[in-house]
Amino acid sequence: MLMKLGRNTVVANAARHSRAHSILPIQYWKLHNTGSVQTMMSKQAVLEAMRNDIGKESESGEWFTVDQKLIDAYVDLTGDVGWIHTDVERARQSKFGNTIAPGNMGIALLPKLSRAISPYSRYPRKYSLNQGWDRIRFLQPLREGSRIRARSKLLGIDERPDGSLRVEVEFRLEIENNDQPWLSGVKVGRFYFE
Repeated sequence: MLMKLGRNTVVANAARHSRAHSILPIQYWKLHNTGSVQTMMSKQAVLEAMRNDIGKESESGEWFTVDQKLIDAYVDLTGDVGWIHTDVERARQSKFGNTIAPGNMGIALLPKLSRAISPYSRYPRKYSLNQGWDRIRFLQPLREGSRIRARSKLLGIDERPDGSLRVEVEFRLEIENNDQPWLSGVKVGRFYFE
């Protein structure tokens, strides 16, 4: 079944395998001009699929290296100019033996690192809004040159009177060859379907 949604879009029924879990019935929105594909399914189907995923750990994301060039770019953007982030020679003399990434940089990297594994990406909706973060913890410093990856877990969903879903997802940024993550926190957001 095909349905025209607008000048450049067509919707077709299909099925898609979710990386992390079950096969879900999903409609694909194919954007003809760009060739990209977006997915959409009913709010009830999303809610049902999400309820089945509460408490399940995601797959790990791809490894990503945090180097001094990236730290410097973040510092330039945010003004977080502490010497421990920027002065390589002085930082080598510190107890860390190297510069460390600013903690908030981890939060800024989460969308990039978690896109392929997060419930924020896995479940389609018209749009979503970030409401904030709960229980953010920076569990240890991240030394320059370290590799990190994201993991996530859907903690809860709640239907709201306005028709949206309130979503809580725990995120962690793991450090390669280290048992303790760089940071953990719970993102709270809303999924909208209308």
